Amino acid sequence: MKKTLLALGLAVITSSTFAYDGQIDAGYTYTNWDDDFTDSDHAFDVKGTLYFDSVQTGKGPLNEAAFLGHNSNVYASYGYNIVKSNEYAALLDNTILGTAKDEDQYHTLNVGVEYFVEQFYLNGSIGYQKWEGESEFKAPGISLRADDDADRTTYKALVGYLPVSNLLLAAGIDGYTGDGDDEDNRFAVKAKYVAPLNNGQYINLEADGAFGDVDAVTIGADYYFDQAFSVGAAYNIVDDGDEDTDYFAIRSKYFLNPNLAIGGQVGFGDDVQAFNINATLRF
Repeated sequence: MKKTLLALGLAVITSSTFAYDGQIDAGYTYTNWDDDFTDSDHAFDVKGTLYFDSVQTGKGPLNEAAFLGHNSNVYASYGYNIVKSNEYAALLDNTILGTAKDEDQYHTLNVGVEYFVEQFYLNGSIGYQKWEGESEFKAPGISLRADDDADRTTYKALVGYLPVSNLLLAAGIDGYTGDGDDEDNRFAVKAKYVAPLNNGQYINLEADGAFGDVDAVTIGADYYFDQAFSVGAAYNIVDDGDEDTDYFAIRSKYFLNPNLAIGGQVGFGDDVQAFNINATLRF
């Protein structure tokens, strides 16, 4: 009996197929701005996903299992970003009145659903963003604080089609509305393709775009050496009508086992560098 149980246990451990019903992703990003204003920029994010049906990992990349299996899900995420400034001169009519420092905090909540119906794809989400700012002014004999805040509601809806099982093409809207005239309703597109190569290797190609008052496009690619390990790159460009900024990143992810992965990313842009570490837990 004990030998039978041991054999079954070994069979489960060595099996190439695993299943999971949920996933938690968390990460931390430090951004270094090449300016004399920003002192520090730290961001934390966490996302939870629950699948309607168990995800089977099969023989494809572990990181792409849910997409390859067309697994519908619901998800929720929270992001926190805190940015502090260096002390700077407070001016009035080119006269230095004293010094000031700023601290900005950003909170972002988002919930959504991703649904596959045969060859059709639906994705909808709604979010809330809140900015809280605090300024401190100092002059001889004077110390003042001022607070300000603003919020924004975001929304996104995509409808897509999978002409072949590993290729997704989708389009819809990606917008936001907030205090005052802070609003934009943009046309959005999304594409993703996971293709097998030789000897158990895969490639992932993806692109996202939103076009309105502010245009944003991101393209990326990942090369999977095997089920567990990938190296990729991404390029992002944002155009607000006055100027455009771009950002290039190199990323990697490694599954220590089918339920636990660690990853990282290094990015470079216009007067900015960023470093990210992240982890994935499946259950």
